[in-house]
Amino acid sequence: MKTKIAIFGTGGVGGFLGGELARHYAGSDVEIYFISRGEALRRIREQGLQVDTQEKSYTAYPVKATDCPEEIGPVDYLIYCTKAYDVEKGIQQALPCIGPDTVVLPFLNGVDSGERIARMLPDREVWLGCVYVVAFIVEPGHIAEQTNGYRYLFGSPEANPEKLQKLAEIFSAADIRAWPREDIVRCVWDKFAFISTVATITSYTDKTYGEVLNTPEYRNWLDNLLQEYRSVAEAKGCELSDDVEAAVIAQMKRIPPETTTSMQRDFRAHRNTELESLTGYLVREGHRLGVAVPTYERMYAGLKNSLKN
Repeated sequence: MKTKIAIFGTGGVGGFLGGELARHYAGSDVEIYFISRGEALRRIREQGLQVDTQEKSYTAYPVKATDCPEEIGPVDYLIYCTKAYDVEKGIQQALPCIGPDTVVLPFLNGVDSGERIARMLPDREVWLGCVYVVAFIVEPGHIAEQTNGYRYLFGSPEANPEKLQKLAEIFSAADIRAWPREDIVRCVWDKFAFISTVATITSYTDKTYGEVLNTPEYRNWLDNLLQEYRSVAEAKGCELSDDVEAAVIAQMKRIPPETTTSMQRDFRAHRNTELESLTGYLVREGHRLGVAVPTYERMYAGLKNSLKN
């Protein structure tokens, strides 16, 4: 019996995972489809998806690459990998792939993506995903992965155990570092502690990792963000690791000091940003739960104002 998997989005996260799946399962009963667009789609159709990893380089060929999900039809697993601001638009586009038994698995920045998708698909199984990977677009249709030990984690407290195990086996057979986690909610919120606070402060100050860490005023602001983040998570009933604040600082120190964040670069280039998912979400949840988030509020207001200029 065939298993159909569609990868929506062929950027760094989706392109790398989709490439690994398509390479391994070419010609098998596990059918891999890409939903892409523009120049990336054209190149994938013409010459396959080029993937460079730390261990190998190869060209992957999906069963079909398309910008028209109707050409694929309902799938067993829709792995959704776009920017957070595109969630509603993308899921609406993907509806022809989402049948009554389809599992939707988002691998996105932010913790609200699963909630937003579940609101759109109340009768479907929507899991949570958490990604640790350094993968990026070299050029359309060409992905490079440069991680020291990438991980794709997934699951849901309400997941169908058989579907969870089946996807885990599909990843394992392809030697892909992707595993189900019973504590997926904690995993997602631990990771978001880094993404939200660091993206917020680097974008607000327009400073690098090293400048934030080595400037007492900015470091104090970062500590405040981390404290406010924990307060919101605890008010929501989302468990965090005890040392998550220290882990965020330690991770920043491991990264080259000249590093900037994706959201910061989007602000610099006047592109669409993930401000609402990475910063605004914490402000809105703080207000809803009666939790004071003054540092988040100040930076969110400042960043929103900068978008008007």
